[in-house]
Amino acid sequence: MNDLRIFSNKKLDPSKSLHQLSLGQGQGKLAISMFKKFSDDGAWLLYQNTHLYLSWVNILEKLVEDLQKPEVNSEFRLFLTTASVKQFPVSILQDSIKMTVESSGDIKQMMLNAYET
Repeated sequence: MNDLRIFSNKKLDPSKSLHQLSLGQGQGKLAISMFKKFSDDGAWLLYQNTHLYLSWVNILEKLVEDLQKPEVNSEFRLFLTTASVKQFPVSILQDSIKMTVESSGDIKQMMLNAYET
């Protein structure tokens, strides 16, 4: 996530920034509020651990559909992190650019990667 923060600092106007929220039970209202505010402002938003709040992913699916509306600021970006779970909506995956992070299995390299972050 540190790489994303550094990248956003380079790309975004100083008045905007990357905002993040770790999803879990009870975070739905805050997540929607953040989406509405930042999609208007053009800031970037990161929802982490979306797989932990599967009861909310139907709402997330609707928010992702709303990204097509003309009133959404063209600078707005929504980033999601999730573990691989069967219940995650396919439509979100189909409408997204996907990146994966996989461990190499090399403990020495994993420790170096963790230390650099």
